[in-house]
Parts: sequence; C-alpha cells; structure tokens
Amino acid sequence: MKLEKLSNIALYASIGVGVVCFALFFLVDYNNLDFDGVHVSPALTDLVLILLYALFVITTGLTVWSLVRGAMVNSGNTGPNPTGIASGKVTLCTWGAVVVALIIGLVAGLGEEPFTTVSGVTTSAGMVTVVDMFIWAIYILAIITVLAVIISMSGYLTKSATPKE
Repeated sequence: MKLEKLSNIALYASIGVGVVCFALFFLVDYNNLDFDGVHVSPALTDLVLILLYALFVITTGLTVWSLVRGAMVNSGNTGPNPTGIASGKVTLCTWGAVVVALIIGLVAGLGEEPFTTVSGVTTSAGMVTVVDMFIWAIYILAIITVLAVIISMSGYLTKSATPKE
C-alpha cells in the first residue's frame, strides 16, 4: 500500500473518530446537571478526554518517529533538496512559532486568580496561568496550521520551488 494512501486512510479515520466522539459528547446526556443542580456535567466527558489523550500520545509518537527517521535518512546528505523547499527554514519557523505562541500565552495568562470548582477543589493561580498559556498557544498554532494548509493546498510553494526549464 502506498504511503499516500495509508496517510489518507489515517486522516479520514481520525477525523471520523473525532466527529463521532464529539457528536456523542453533545448528543448523549449533554445537559446532565451536576450535584448542585446548577452546573452541567456532560455524561461523556471522559470519552472526549480519552480521545484527546490518545491523539496527544499518537502525535507525540509520530513526531519522535519522524524526527528519528528524518535524521537517519538525511544523515550525510549534503546535496540539493530535490523539492526545492527549504526544510531547515520551515523547521526553524515552526519551532519559533511554538515558542512565540507559548510566550504570548504566558504573558496573556499572567495575574490569574486561583480557581475554585463547584465541588470545592482549588487550583493554584500558577496552574491556571499554565493552562491559559497552553490554550492561547493552541489557538495561535491552530490558526497558523489552517493558514499553512491553505497555502499548501494552493500549490504556491511547490510551483515556486519547481525549477524553470
């Protein structure tokens, strides 16, 4: 099976599983009232959390695998890049965007107050700041990802990188 076909199957399967999980989350006992009778506690919150943890583990594993495989395949390769895309610059920009997004998130979350839940559990102000930092970073990186996908789908980078004959 070709790698592209396998990649498409994995993409569609992950989208399908995500859509099903979120549909179940919103459609099955979503308005389940908490013990105080005021706050809503959806019945399938654990399903969504397990999905997100699984996606995080899979993404982390694939990232490490890609880094190791890329280092092994490209070790000793000093020739020109056949695609014409400056992968070193893309990597540097990616890591730079992650660091900048985390810094923006940290600055935006500074000065948070401790958070007390309905059940009386209190989360420290530092942890609330860290959570806010990651939420901001996720928003920023999601927007950058959507823009990168749009640019990639347009074919602009591959057209400009293709040598003229």
